[in-house]
Amino acid sequence: MIVETVDPGTEEVERVAEEYLLRYPDYSGAIALYGEVMKAQQEALEGLECQLSLDEEERQRSLLMGEPLVDPMDVPVERGAFLELFERLTGAVLEGRDSELTVESVLAWPGLGEERFEQTRRAVLEGAELSGDNEWSAEDRNVVSGIFWEALAPFYRKCGSILTFSMEQSMWQRGFCPFCGGAPLMGLFRRDDGLWLLECSLCHSWWNVPRASCPFCDESEGSLKFLYLEQDKGQRAYYCGSCGTYVKTVDLREEDRTTLLPMEDVVTAMLDRAAEEEGLERARGYTER
Repeated sequence: MIVETVDPGTEEVERVAEEYLLRYPDYSGAIALYGEVMKAQQEALEGLECQLSLDEEERQRSLLMGEPLVDPMDVPVERGAFLELFERLTGAVLEGRDSELTVESVLAWPGLGEERFEQTRRAVLEGAELSGDNEWSAEDRNVVSGIFWEALAPFYRKCGSILTFSMEQSMWQRGFCPFCGGAPLMGLFRRDDGLWLLECSLCHSWWNVPRASCPFCDESEGSLKFLYLEQDKGQRAYYCGSCGTYVKTVDLREEDRTTLLPMEDVVTAMLDRAAEEEGLERARGYTER
């Protein structure tokens, strides 16, 4: 079975963002911001190429060994194109934000320089603290790390769209991305067949996992439970009763609406809080295990 990831494009992002603004007015600021982020990513994606390739033997070996197709550091990132997108995202994120950070100070950060770029990329991918050679607060470092992550996403998406397109999804039903090993951002139950799909938080590839067992610790059938908030029972945090790992999932089997999971993640922040209060832990990626 092939699970195809379809990129929405800028016009669809704008249209769906308007729907989210009407549906979730309390999150209007966050929705508007992430709408700008997604539009910039979609526009960048159109101009990118991926020179990464894998032969069928390598692909099959990785899948059978339970390893993602690539080491995330092997995905080519053209620094000039990255910096152009990074600058645009930085301007969008910092606009109207009460912070000592400025676009100029961020762009002057040595961590973006040619000598340290790959070091910074590794730190961001591994969730490590950015190297300190400025007076940024811990919060500001997290903001810059988040912008860096979002600027990386189109490069990973471009290669992921090529290398996972023809992959037989029944060979991969694990809790991390088959392409880059990233953690799932969120999941959804597909309307037409109820398939449980997860979307990678980095390359945004989709893959399917079994509905009855935990994809994070390989527990037997019946280990999965879920919690939800009364105001929206269609948005749930599915978690394993054994390992305590959860992934937010929107159920579209009984609700016909367009969904962009990056925006769905924004408007389900209270569900994350409820899960954390229950002692649950959000799903992690391959390199974090």
